[in-house]
Amino acid sequence: EVLEESLKASLQETNRMKSLVSEMLDLSRAEQIEINYGEEITNVNQVFEQVYNDFTMIHPDFTFTFDDDTDKNVYVKIYRNHLEQVLVILLDNAIKYSTNRKEVHMSLSTTMSMVNIAIQDFGEGISEEDKQKVFNRFYRVDKARSRDKGGNGLGLSIAHRLVEAYHGNISIESSLGYGSIFQINLPIMQDMPDEELEDEDQSDSGDQSSDHGLPEGILDTSTQADKSHEKDADLKDSADDSQSDHKNEAGPKV
Repeated sequence: EVLEESLKASLQETNRMKSLVSEMLDLSRAEQIEINYGEEITNVNQVFEQVYNDFTMIHPDFTFTFDDDTDKNVYVKIYRNHLEQVLVILLDNAIKYSTNRKEVHMSLSTTMSMVNIAIQDFGEGISEEDKQKVFNRFYRVDKARSRDKGGNGLGLSIAHRLVEAYHGNISIESSLGYGSIFQINLPIMQDMPDEELEDEDQSDSGDQSSDHGLPEGILDTSTQADKSHEKDADLKDSADDSQSDHKNEAGPKV
């Protein structure tokens, strides 16, 4: 029995360290976002609704409300998986610290130039002193309680770095015993051609994964190789057609 408990404790610590390493790698990748994903465009409404539906299904013991005050789809320059990850981090955080009232509010709204995303919980809340530090690496409001809940103190730091990398900002309003509201503001893409919006919708629905694991944060070189082979094949077909047409033109006239 003692051996079993020791093995269980070792396994838990191993899993915690694996999670820590994964989050550290993700935070490191976040510092290179502008290079790898600077031109990615994402439909915010689509991602917001997807994450809302996923959490509603995964946490049936919680009540989630979703207020979408936008009158049309909103597009921002951000890699889809990064926006999804930020939402997952904030919602996970809200769920972890909602000990009594299991309710989370999500809202989406816009100004002339920005989209605002808000995640509100009614949990333990955060003191004024801790609010200044929650986005720091490895900072945890209650270290013992955070470890019990599986926290490494990196989630909010990752969310903060991701949002800022896309020229946005993230803030918190909180009161001890009453809960917290995290707000994200990101610049909206202006005057996008309709055909680009249609292409983006098709790309979002067909190519993106709904996996909530940490994104790799690197470009897919295999996709680039496939496109290169496709281009070579198209050029070869075009050359064959050109040679065939040339032979027909050079043949005897009847």
